[in-house]
Amino acid sequence: MTARITVEVGSPAHGGHCVARHEGRAVFVRDALPGETVVAEVADDAPDARFWRAETVEVLEASPDRVAHPWPEAGAGGVGGAELGHASLEAQRRWKHSVLVESFERFAGVPFEGEVHPAPGDDARGGLAYRTRVSATAGDDGRPSMVVPSTGERRALIEMPLAVSEAETALLKARATPGTRIDVTATSTGEIVVTTSGGEARRLWLNEAVVHGEGELAYKVRAADFWQVHREAPGVLVDAVMSRLLPQGPVLDLYSGAGLLALPVAVAGRPVVAVEAPEHGKVPPALAANLKGRPGAEAVGADVRQFLMREATSRDWSEASIVLDPPRAGAKARNIAALAALGAPRIVYVACDPVALARDTALLRDAGYDLIEAQAHDLFPMTHHIETVASFAAR
Repeated sequence: MTARITVEVGSPAHGGHCVARHEGRAVFVRDALPGETVVAEVADDAPDARFWRAETVEVLEASPDRVAHPWPEAGAGGVGGAELGHASLEAQRRWKHSVLVESFERFAGVPFEGEVHPAPGDDARGGLAYRTRVSATAGDDGRPSMVVPSTGERRALIEMPLAVSEAETALLKARATPGTRIDVTATSTGEIVVTTSGGEARRLWLNEAVVHGEGELAYKVRAADFWQVHREAPGVLVDAVMSRLLPQGPVLDLYSGAGLLALPVAVAGRPVVAVEAPEHGKVPPALAANLKGRPGAEAVGADVRQFLMREATSRDWSEASIVLDPPRAGAKARNIAALAALGAPRIVYVACDPVALARDTALLRDAGYDLIEAQAHDLFPMTHHIETVASFAAR
């Protein structure tokens, strides 16, 4: 069943919606802003539901932060991918800051005292044209399409303004067998590739150049490998992590991916051990390629927890910095317990989910590590996603 209700919109919640209340029940409302009064359509108004989810269908009293959505296809009732596009960039960052503050207070019991920093160039571009990686699914006509989250309906794309222009053009021109995923990559070195199968993407090698505070780094990645999607994100994160490491000593880079954060450590002449899940029982090819020939750099293909429990305890990490860049769900209790057993004095945590980071902050505190500071970077404008880099010190 569906129903329409009129609600006064409250504070943002993690996930891209705001919290309202209707007859004592929490309602998570999308396409709304704090302080607004809206008419919202509830997808399932079961009377015994603990909370409802709803979509804004009419704004009765608008927030001064509301703006025209820069990607109408992804506005209210549209495809996913730009759920905060109805808010100004400043309001989007306040939204994300509010979520971080609430997450740290609720799950870690400590304040979030950092800021949400824009990436270079984003304000000038209006928060658009930043994605170097975009994907869609071929619709019945073979054209790229995306899903309307509330209905599951697929709609052919007319534009993709979050993407850099080269990637947008390539995506909109792409055609594929209906139901096939279409992936487009536009590298920082000018390469544009379109792939429609995982096997093809795993064979195709690309070049990335990362400019950061100390110079420029060259990387090899495959089209299927994870790489930060924002054009400026690799450099932003390299600088954020390098500035937080202890000035000397080895570095253990966990969940290293293609070695984005391990390579600058090696280039700086410091010992680094980079750990990433194995591929076919071996070190992932991109990680191996990017650290090959670097003195003092070791690439390891292993499950992180198994590495910590079986191998790392045989080494001395008492003067090390640990870089932790886990999946969205966070490191979690068992990994943090194994990590803490190493006795490293410094942990630098890169997080793409504020709730997971806050929960792990509490676990790290219980394991003997105090939060030094945390700063957030708005590397996903127009969406609720945010990247946060936090430093922890052993007591």
